[in-house]
Amino acid sequence: MKSNYILNIFFTLAYVLLFATSCTNEEDTHPVKGENNLLRISASCGPITKVHELPNVNDMATQIIGGTDYGLKNIGLYMYYADDYQRGDLSQPYIRNLECTVEDGQLIVVLGPNQNPEDRNIFVYDRMTIVAFYPYNPEMSQPENYFTVRADEEKYPITRNDYSQQYYIPYRAQTNTDPTMAFYTQMTFYPKHTYKVEIVVVSDDAAAFPPTGSVRVLPAKDPVDNSDIQTDGKRETWFDDVNVMPNTGGGSNVQQYVTYIWTADGNRNDIEKGDILLESEQLTLIASQNLTVDEDHVYRYGYNMTTGEIFIPTSSTIVHDIASLRSIDDGNTITYQACDIDLSSEPNWQPLNIVGGRFDGGGHRISNMSINTTESKAGLFGQIQGNSTVCNINLVNPVITVNSNSADTCYVGGITGRLNTVMSEEDKAKLIGNIPGDLSPVVKEALLQEMLAGLLNSQSNIIGCKVDNPTITVNGRDPNVGTICGQAGERDQDGTYKSGIWDTYSLGGNITVNDGNIDNNANAYVGGFCGLNNGYISRSFTTITDINAQPPGGGDPIQVSVSTGFAFMGNDFTASEGGVIEDSYAMLPDYNNGVRQMNTSWPSGWITYTGKWPINTIGWLNGSSSSFWYSVGSAPSTYPTLHWERR
Repeated sequence: MKSNYILNIFFTLAYVLLFATSCTNEEDTHPVKGENNLLRISASCGPITKVHELPNVNDMATQIIGGTDYGLKNIGLYMYYADDYQRGDLSQPYIRNLECTVEDGQLIVVLGPNQNPEDRNIFVYDRMTIVAFYPYNPEMSQPENYFTVRADEEKYPITRNDYSQQYYIPYRAQTNTDPTMAFYTQMTFYPKHTYKVEIVVVSDDAAAFPPTGSVRVLPAKDPVDNSDIQTDGKRETWFDDVNVMPNTGGGSNVQQYVTYIWTADGNRNDIEKGDILLESEQLTLIASQNLTVDEDHVYRYGYNMTTGEIFIPTSSTIVHDIASLRSIDDGNTITYQACDIDLSSEPNWQPLNIVGGRFDGGGHRISNMSINTTESKAGLFGQIQGNSTVCNINLVNPVITVNSNSADTCYVGGITGRLNTVMSEEDKAKLIGNIPGDLSPVVKEALLQEMLAGLLNSQSNIIGCKVDNPTITVNGRDPNVGTICGQAGERDQDGTYKSGIWDTYSLGGNITVNDGNIDNNANAYVGGFCGLNNGYISRSFTTITDINAQPPGGGDPIQVSVSTGFAFMGNDFTASEGGVIEDSYAMLPDYNNGVRQMNTSWPSGWITYTGKWPINTIGWLNGSSSSFWYSVGSAPSTYPTLHWERR
């Protein structure tokens, strides 16, 4: 085995991570001298990880953190042939427990007194699985502690049976690489032997929050009279964390209390019904059900002090005002809207665009959105691309006005103008512009192709959303317009851009398209729900009855109609490929087999469409079919619940 080592650590964008961690070689190769690539590994702490102990990856090289000497630092690196690791055979590693430190974002091998600096180099000859642990444990280099199977890894983090003696959070990272990907290989470190609890508290009055110094999260799991904490303060450097999010306009104030709880050995620390989740003089929150916890999970709970609402945040990243809503533009993140947002102070909302990730509106209102634009894509989102999901959006009284002189088609909808349609050259150019400029043209092209490959054959979804009383006015060429979206799904010679919409509805409102200039409607698609649909729509409805869109030349509207009660169905995908409308309803006539008129065919088993519908939605949240997207208030029989989410 070659004895040279290198780990150059640098931070990269999310798409570089995607590019780096894929493993594409099919053939099994073996080390052959000269057939190698120099390995470079980028490292970071996990996106859900924010701990006082480790504000960033550089602190992994520090023994004294926050004035406390932990006596622990650095990282132990293991490398295995990917096939061996997949089989669970850890008995013959390529590298075993190599100690590495961190300097300025770079992981550097710790050399012995007689080693040459060039011994920091690691050459990759084959597909490799890389595993790393923090903090470094020199005892794991002793033969009696060698790993032989994957279960042995659980003993690496230094654990103690006495919970009060856990002074730090151990971390683990794993990724794959091969010679072709060695230049960009990223490792992301996540906490081990702990679970994370996030309590989100919302208040219109910033002064109403309990003083942060008085807050205890799950005090029964870490008693405030713990003598160990009182004497040397080690654990309080990581136990509680508070993220203060002031309302900068249109929303509410938020404080997010974060805690890591130990699960190792006999200290599972499950949460039981009646346990105090958060304790302070002003506010106490209590668990209403038993919860068996799992390592490396996040458990979340939300409470609005102003309204009394209890909710389940589905992300660590909180949207709570106009500025935080705006921040998700062009993003690929997972976010949750924790309160109502009023866009009245934004006289002309600029539509958001997302490529990947998820936005969960939590059923909280986004009200008074006003758009007045000449751009060709308009809605709360201009376009939603890639493997993206928007869910639980509650859009109230949106007013959208589009006046376009462009030859391009206009795409307009309350939620989005375009839902995963073929990317334009402008969209691709924007992606190229986001690639770091200091990379070589060859690497840039490779990254671009990897990004585009991630968008091809993808699917974007709208789930459990509502648009209430939209006013949509469009003047432009060949418009695609609907209360929910303008166009959904498309395919070209390169790949498929699939879309899915379900458990979504719009109430009332009106649509006017090219009033006084009907010749621009030659290729118009105007639907009460979606203009042109090439994707999957299920269990959805619209109650709009006011659609003003006439065919060009004043022809018979029945024979050459540009509008329909629900949606025009495209033919880019067959039903088996995901191109179908089913179990959906409209007030106006529609000629799709899957759409019926609700005033004559509304199913008796459903709640009336003026109430809270659908009953069952977004079951992916917790694996059940009884999740409600709308606010259920503070019913103590079913809430609060702690919702976990894997990283």
